[in-house]
Amino acid sequence: MNPGTILHDPQFTFADGELGNKLLVVLNDGKDGIYIVIKTTSQPKQKGRNDGCQLKDRPPNFYVPDGSCCLRGESWFLLVEFYDLKAAELQQKVFVGSIRRIGELPKDLLIELLACAIDSFDIRENQREDLQRVLNSL
Repeated sequence: MNPGTILHDPQFTFADGELGNKLLVVLNDGKDGIYIVIKTTSQPKQKGRNDGCQLKDRPPNFYVPDGSCCLRGESWFLLVEFYDLKAAELQQKVFVGSIRRIGELPKDLLIELLACAIDSFDIRENQREDLQRVLNSL
């Protein structure tokens, strides 16, 4: 799976253990056995509509207007929780169809998103290093 892949997981497990229907963005290449993913939302409450990086919003996010990628409508990529998912398990769920590939972000949008995510206050150092490696390779 490539960085920038957008997935639909109808049974995503949130940080609090609840299950829900979510669109996710894969941020790295999974080479170390872990995919770093973030959630998306189409709910605008308390979020700005300035294109791209909005780290001062609460929650911090990356705004993507309608027509910018394969998603319908405007979207906010949430940069407050970075999930580490086991690569083999995620790939298997995609293979069997329990998680569906929606598409991929355009390279220029992915580069902007990665740069923004790296600057997020909520990212762990090991995640930041992995995203920086991916960004350097693009």
